[in-house]
Amino acid sequence: MSISGTPAERVAAVRRYGIPAGPVVVAQAVSLLESLLAAAAGHGVALADFDNVIDLPGGCLDVMVGKARQAEHDTERGR
Repeated sequence: MSISGTPAERVAAVRRYGIPAGPVVVAQAVSLLESLLAAAAGHGVALADFDNVIDLPGGCLDVMVGKARQAEHDTERGR
């Protein structure tokens, strides 16, 4: 199943439970997705190919949300 939309539109469409990701985190997720897709293109793989097996836009957002939360946690702990 292929879902249409730009990487930015695809990341913006991701819905998760909890506090919504802010614009900086969303932009980081879009950048990550675009970088991964650029690397995948060299192997003849497009976002539609990922759509058949995994939620790559959602995964990119999850990774960047996790990094932001870890940085926030580290700041709170004085690291």
